[in-house]
Amino acid sequence: MSWLLRIDPLTKGVWLLSTGLAVMISMKVEWQAGWFLAILLIALSGSGWTAQRWRLVSLWIGGFALPLLLFQWLVLPGDTPWLTAGKLTLTREAGLQSAALTLRAMTLFLSSLVYAGTTAPRDVVLAMSRYLRLPDRFAYAAAIALRFVPILLAETARIRHAERLRRLVPPHSMAERLERLQRVLAGAAAHTLRRVQDIATAMEAKRFGAAPRTYRRQLIFAAPGIGLALASVLGAAATWWCG
Repeated sequence: MSWLLRIDPLTKGVWLLSTGLAVMISMKVEWQAGWFLAILLIALSGSGWTAQRWRLVSLWIGGFALPLLLFQWLVLPGDTPWLTAGKLTLTREAGLQSAALTLRAMTLFLSSLVYAGTTAPRDVVLAMSRYLRLPDRFAYAAAIALRFVPILLAETARIRHAERLRRLVPPHSMAERLERLQRVLAGAAAHTLRRVQDIATAMEAKRFGAAPRTYRRQLIFAAPGIGLALASVLGAAATWWCG
């Protein structure tokens, strides 16, 4: 079992919130790149994801990061010309700012995926209900949201595998690739929403939150989790102070 799976959701939540706060504070490319590399290192060493899942996550990140980078580079203002193609001029200031904003989005996306993929929903319910004293409905809603990401990843992989089995000739043009991607995402989203609706219906049938609950499970606040939370808080403080 990877070390992130053994960390409780509370200290892991401190890490997630500190990471989000840190990347929202600074607009320097160096700090944004540092935080993204730190999250990437944590994910590579502690998530326990397979190579197939990493390929899928890489496609997701690259699929929105590259268009976001190019779009912001085109629309953001700047004074120092960097690249010129005909009437189109890309400036250095716009390039650095668009890179910082893109790295921020990539860090937020990857850290959220890591949290959702390495945290058991029942532990989130336990942490919110027993330790944070939040209402059961709020806790179970968060648990359903966490279930959405792993189900979506698994369903997307299953549909992509079925598409490869049915299609003898792989897509070549960009239009064919976009059409295939649209079918995969639409099918995965529809199936995942049905799964989440079934879970919500079952929870309503069991009348969750209608009476006080007892919990047999207990969270273990291990040293790696406390160290991760402390390091992320110190990193966010350093970003606020120096970034």
